[in-house]
Amino acid sequence: MNEKLKAVVLLGTLKAGEELSNTDELVDDLLKYFTEYGVEVEKFRLANMNIPVGLGEQMSDDDEWPKIANALRKADIVIFATPIWWGGQSSLIQRVMERMTHFDESYIMTGKSDLYHKVAGLVITGHEDGVQHIVGNLYNFLQWLGFVIPPESVAYWVGEVGGGMNEDAVKRRKNQATKAMLDVMARNLMNYAMLFKAHKEEINEFEENMSQGSAPEEEPKCY
Repeated sequence: MNEKLKAVVLLGTLKAGEELSNTDELVDDLLKYFTEYGVEVEKFRLANMNIPVGLGEQMSDDDEWPKIANALRKADIVIFATPIWWGGQSSLIQRVMERMTHFDESYIMTGKSDLYHKVAGLVITGHEDGVQHIVGNLYNFLQWLGFVIPPESVAYWVGEVGGGMNEDAVKRRKNQATKAMLDVMARNLMNYAMLFKAHKEEINEFEENMSQGSAPEEEPKCY
């Protein structure tokens, strides 16, 4: 397979500009694995973009969501990266979920999602708890849109209960469990994305036969 994999990151930090963010830094640790294997990466820092409230693909002339939507259509891997605020994903990732409604509506109308066979991963950082709630919430949403959820496709770090957050970054950088999660996550995301890309024609042919209610001439292969 000569065609490069494409990865898109939707970064939901609430820090605008280029200010250092725990979530952004953990994403960059993941992307080191991707770039090592030649994966093309595009990262959208949502706090720096104009993404109006709404459910359509374009809500205003200066709406930047269509740029993101088109990148998602071309991607093989999509990373949703969020800090934890009051036990849930950031308002920017919640906005992304709402704006992705047009994908779901198209799915219902056509029976085929633009997001089929794309693999999804999560990067989460927080000062206390909330990781499992966010994983359940986001992956429930993404699988209904047609995303593939590989095993162990989440990397996170959360700090201790109470106290200030000024030492969180230092503690996170030393955490061996988080580093191990990044390694496994990167491997699984790339592996599943490569499998789907390598067998894209066979998968599309099988799905076309299924949609027409006819069995393929040859028994479908399982991967």
